[in-house]
Amino acid sequence: MTSSTPHDDAVTQQEATSQPDTPTADATESRPARPSVSEQEKLQNAIPNTSYKDLPTLLVLQTRLAALMSEESRADDPALQALASTVAERIAQHHDWQASMVSEVEKSQATLQQLLTDGRLREAQSLWDRNQNTLKKLTEAEQLRLQELLAPLKAELTKLLDWKKFAASEKKRELIEKMRALTTDESAPAAKAKLIRELQDEWKLLGHSDDNDELWLQFSELGKTAFEPCKVYFKERKEKQAANLIARTNICEQLEAYVATLADKPEQAIDLQEAVKLEQQARTDWKKFAPVAQNKIKSLQQRFNNVLNALKQQKRSALQLHNAQKQALIDQAKALVEEADLAAAINQAKKLQADWKALGPGSYQDDRKLWTEFRGACDALFARRDQVSREQRNQGNKAENEARKIIGQLNALMALDDEQFADARAQYNDLSKAFRAALSPDMKAQRKNLQDQFNKLARRFDARMKTLPDRKTMQLMQLITARAEYCQKLEAKLLSKKAVTETADEITAQWQAFDSVGDPALGNLLEQRLQQLLAHVAAAPDDGKTIKAAALQQADAMRLLCVDAEIMCGVDSPASDKALRMQQQLNQLQKGLGRMPATQKERLENVQQAEMQLICSGPLTEMDRASFSERLQRVRQRA
Repeated sequence: MTSSTPHDDAVTQQEATSQPDTPTADATESRPARPSVSEQEKLQNAIPNTSYKDLPTLLVLQTRLAALMSEESRADDPALQALASTVAERIAQHHDWQASMVSEVEKSQATLQQLLTDGRLREAQSLWDRNQNTLKKLTEAEQLRLQELLAPLKAELTKLLDWKKFAASEKKRELIEKMRALTTDESAPAAKAKLIRELQDEWKLLGHSDDNDELWLQFSELGKTAFEPCKVYFKERKEKQAANLIARTNICEQLEAYVATLADKPEQAIDLQEAVKLEQQARTDWKKFAPVAQNKIKSLQQRFNNVLNALKQQKRSALQLHNAQKQALIDQAKALVEEADLAAAINQAKKLQADWKALGPGSYQDDRKLWTEFRGACDALFARRDQVSREQRNQGNKAENEARKIIGQLNALMALDDEQFADARAQYNDLSKAFRAALSPDMKAQRKNLQDQFNKLARRFDARMKTLPDRKTMQLMQLITARAEYCQKLEAKLLSKKAVTETADEITAQWQAFDSVGDPALGNLLEQRLQQLLAHVAAAPDDGKTIKAAALQQADAMRLLCVDAEIMCGVDSPASDKALRMQQQLNQLQKGLGRMPATQKERLENVQQAEMQLICSGPLTEMDRASFSERLQRVRQRA
């Protein structure tokens, strides 16, 4: 099919305007004459700008060019010959283009037939539309021929489209009934809204159908009715999320303000108890004010984590200074034991005790260790004071003074740590013999006082000695403690989201450098802990979530361990573990009817085994480990 083109119209119009009617004399005088454009210049402008797809224009241009070249003076003009070559080349391109489109349509017949056979109607419709657009660019003869070629496929396509519209109408009526059912459905608003969206999405996939507008109107109106109760829910949820966002923002602002005040304070002025309480309350409130809009969660959570990390750093620095100050008091108290001026030393010790109290509590585990050391130094000094006081009152009674001296030495024994205390049995026996030898009947009233003091010390000594592990057990505890402390150091880094710089090979090499643990069960427990630690190190990029979950699980296991030991030794469990204790007692009752109660030896062995199991187990937070250790120590004292 041919038609006129913009280029042809432009050339014709240009020629028309290049030969105007003869102007009047007045017009000629009042308007400057236009320069005439030659035919060659017109063709030189038109031919390069004419597409190979515009055959009518190309043929007109070819005819005009041939007429120009027929003039004898222009026959051999190179410029005209070049234009003639361009026109011929583009006409040839046009024929090739037409042939390629015809071939494309012919080849598509088999593809279209296969698509219709497979029921792929959407693809078949798309291919049919492309073919129709292609046919418009061909000659009328080719259009008629190809239309006859595609006619059978058109009938089949029309039939399938009609069936699709019918099926779509039936499906849409089905969706209308489902939407109608949702108008009276009393499901949760969120679930109901999801069902409404699913029906709407399914409707969109069906495409056009018979009675499309009428069906859509019914479906749309029913959808609005069904969604009406959901509007209230989503509005309330949005308001709640907004309120929670404000509440969580306030928590961050309050914590940031508090951390800012800590930064302005000297470290010794920070109230550690207040800081811990505030952090715990902030975490509780943070969980309470949920949910928050998804697009706000990430940045707000990061802000909360940042301020908690800043608070933790302030607490850590303050705790380090706190412990250093208490250690300084301990060093001063130890120095006072050897002070020549006893009265001045006693006064200074009382001042040190007041200073200790003024410092307040810090980490439970650190405080317990530091307080034991400080109290031992003060007890030794006060024992010396008591001894000197008694010596001053009874200067003439050498035996009494000797007995008091021995009591002071016994007090000093009680201040020793477990390892030194375990070696003090022989010294205790010697002091006991010396004390009995020092007592004499003529001491009268002082004798009973001294004997009571000795008996009290003896009971304390025996009670503590009974609860000490044997030397083999203590050696075993030293071996497992070395490995456990190494694991604990790395676990603490992971729990505080710090990077572990050691590689898995370096950790394994260090592990193998430790002395072998003789107990297979504890050795296996430590090996399991190492493997778990290596897995946590490998999973470090998960922001510590894996090891924190493991720490929570381990805390539950250790809590059960403590409860079992407390049940065996008749020691009360914390109120928070009351339900767990009752369940364990019921389990033990069901399993142990008719069994004899455990002996003291069995109880002690059980507690020692529990303590070693606690040492070997991890990961645990510092607070949990200190709490469980204290519980087992209390049980050991009562065993």
